[in-house]
Amino acid sequence: MDSLAQTARPATVAHSQRRRGVGWSAIASGVALVIVSEAPYFPSSFGLVLLGATVVLFLGMIPIAMWIHSSVVARETGTGAALARAAEIIGIVGMAISAIVAILVLPRWIPTVQGQILTTSALGVIGLWLLVANILALRLRLFNRVLAALGALAGLGLLLSAVVMWVELGAGNLGGAVSTLEIIRMLGVYLGEALYIIWALWLGIWLLVRKR
Repeated sequence: MDSLAQTARPATVAHSQRRRGVGWSAIASGVALVIVSEAPYFPSSFGLVLLGATVVLFLGMIPIAMWIHSSVVARETGTGAALARAAEIIGIVGMAISAIVAILVLPRWIPTVQGQILTTSALGVIGLWLLVANILALRLRLFNRVLAALGALAGLGLLLSAVVMWVELGAGNLGGAVSTLEIIRMLGVYLGEALYIIWALWLGIWLLVRKR
């Protein structure tokens, strides 16, 4: 019995440390988005600071994606686990692309407009991950229902902005509908970003104060 307790204790400590690491990653990602969203108010000399915040924003999402996937797999097998794995892969790809594009745009290795298209597309992929991951979290009660709903809505907003952008790019001349679509796209971006900040900070704090 003593040997079992001694074996279980390091595993519990490791699990707690990993959870706290994910919590700090979520908080860092949320704070980074607050900084990035204020980019128009920063002087051009702060370019490296904003780049660092952008990289932290997206790379900070990766531990969250991995934690949600492992938590789902621990509770469910079959379709739910497969869906969680697919969402994790899709999300991490979107996060990596977003970080890489941000790095390449600063020295203008990628044209600004092309970079914006790539970033919005990658954000749509991240939005799909947020939507699926939080729906699974809501169904399995991984965390607070309101928190899961906020995450799903954040994902929906980001996904909507990407879909609208591609409609605008693919449909050509839309006449008066362009202004309406642009309003919808911007609302999706603002909604997604605002709700993601709340979701990431709340999730991070919850993971840090959670007892088990």
